[in-house]
Parts: sequence; C-alpha cells; structure tokens
Amino acid sequence: MSNATQRKRQTRILQTDPVREAFAGLSSRNNYYDTKGHARREYDAILEIFGYHFDHNSWTDFYGDSDRRTIEVLNDVCDVVGYAVLSWYRMPSGRWEFTGYLA
Repeated sequence: MSNATQRKRQTRILQTDPVREAFAGLSSRNNYYDTKGHARREYDAILEIFGYHFDHNSWTDFYGDSDRRTIEVLNDVCDVVGYAVLSWYRMPSGRWEFTGYLA
C-alpha cells in the first residue's frame, strides 16, 4: 500500500501529516481574498492535494463579516479524520482575511 493510500485510510490526521502545515500555510501568506468563496476553494484545494476533503453535508456558509466555523474533514472513504477551523474577517478594504488550521 502506498504512503498516499495509507494517509487516506488513516482514522485521523496525525500531527506530523504535512497537510497540517500546508493548510495553516494559507493563513500565513498574507493573502487576502476577494470573496469568501475564493478562500474556501483555496483551502479545499489544499485538502484535495493530500487526499482529504471537507464534509460538504456539514458545510455552512460563512455568514457575517467575521466569525469562525469548524468543519469535518473526510478521507477518501468518507471517514471523519479531523476538523478544519476557519475564521474570517472583512477588512476595511472589502477583502477577506481567512485563517485556518486542522485539529
């Protein structure tokens, strides 16, 4: 079984899993987003690279100008392997600042 397949079949995202650093790295790039949807696609794309995805059934829209959401992260067989915590804030410029980490 390949390392990628083993990672996908894990029952939880381990602290040493490189997806954690990549996911949190989006927050530290000083990257502001034009829309909340743009930010969501960026975070979703990082998960996909590592064989994970958001649970779209537990996904809720990002209401308001600032808040925080916890969303389940699933592997390829739809087992919950962790949680993504995303927070957002609308800057005075109208752009969106997002921060995220995996728990």
